[in-house]
Amino acid sequence: MGASVFVSRFSYNQGREASVLAGANLIPLYNNLGAQNLLNYNTNSRGFTLFASKMLRRSFARVGLSYGFTIQNVDPLTTSAQQYYQYLNFLNLYGPNQLEGIKTSYVSPSYSYNSTDSPMMPTRGTRVSAQLQFAGSFLGGNVNSIEPQVDIAHFRRGFRPNHTIGMHLLGRYITGYGGKVAPPFNRFFMGGENDVRGFQLYTISPIAFMPTGGVVNQLNNDGTPRQQRAANGSLVNVTQQIPSYQLISPGGDTYIVGNFEYRIKIFGPVTLAAFFDAGVNRLSNESQLQLNPGRITDLNTQFPEAAYSNTAVVAEATQKIRTSTGLELQVLMPVFNQPFRVYYAYNPTIVRDFIQPPIVADRSYFPNNASFINSLATYGAPIPYLEKRSVWRFTIGRTF
Repeated sequence: MGASVFVSRFSYNQGREASVLAGANLIPLYNNLGAQNLLNYNTNSRGFTLFASKMLRRSFARVGLSYGFTIQNVDPLTTSAQQYYQYLNFLNLYGPNQLEGIKTSYVSPSYSYNSTDSPMMPTRGTRVSAQLQFAGSFLGGNVNSIEPQVDIAHFRRGFRPNHTIGMHLLGRYITGYGGKVAPPFNRFFMGGENDVRGFQLYTISPIAFMPTGGVVNQLNNDGTPRQQRAANGSLVNVTQQIPSYQLISPGGDTYIVGNFEYRIKIFGPVTLAAFFDAGVNRLSNESQLQLNPGRITDLNTQFPEAAYSNTAVVAEATQKIRTSTGLELQVLMPVFNQPFRVYYAYNPTIVRDFIQPPIVADRSYFPNNASFINSLATYGAPIPYLEKRSVWRFTIGRTF
């Protein structure tokens, strides 16, 4: 039994966080999607957790129960984050979400079982953990979500005494209920040495487009900016509002990853492992990307020809399964009590595509063809999404 109290502040930058964890500059990779298309934000949170657990008699199993309460404030830093956090219907408000005072009250029962023969270098046994986090309803707060998770690993002898076969399966799911969708900051991202090793950290996520409005310059027939004289006598560009879609990487609501390793102990703390990883991170329930009804009403009033629906548009190509296979050299370091790993990974299944944003502003919106072409270049240009086929990487810790 125990308790904890916390206060935290975190500045999240998708490209920077992946770069820090990978030990390489991945910011240009993320910026390929567009700097304003990243979910960068600042968050402040405070809260407490109460927890208790008990070993079951004559068993390797343990049951537990925890309760937590968190108050969180979110400050979006990019256009994508602002559209996503303010207008996703996770607080069930008619207008923009109030991103201050997001209260999550949750209870989480858990079960664990562990019969492995070693916490660091297991050669036999099974490890199981399962938990269910339930937030909202009679517990209070303004977030309603249900999040189950199951994690299973099994180890057995290989073809020779110093060989070990390891298998791992992790499944997670999150959904909202009671007219609310799951909070955007609780969704899942995949990729990196912790799940599918051949992909960059946290880059495996569905890509979606949220309805919004944009501003473009009107052009003359020859392609030069159309200008008008302002009240102070200066010339300014003529602009107009048009319906458009904003790219977001919302994370998935269904996360399933499987790992297989054949480990060969070479000598002492050194092990060579052949591995195969497969994972899918997708939006199984696209209705969980519902926008606030007030936002859709405002957009359809402003742009009636667009006929926006209240859900985001998902790029299906980004939801496919990813696989990775390769060789990994593991050296157990007593100082860290974790293995240092160097591995090469080849990715049989990747996504190499150009993601096309939906185009809702047709030629009739614009005074001439030059202005229409300019709007397509601004809001309708295909966005490259090009994953690498192979990677070398070093890290500390285990995949499972």
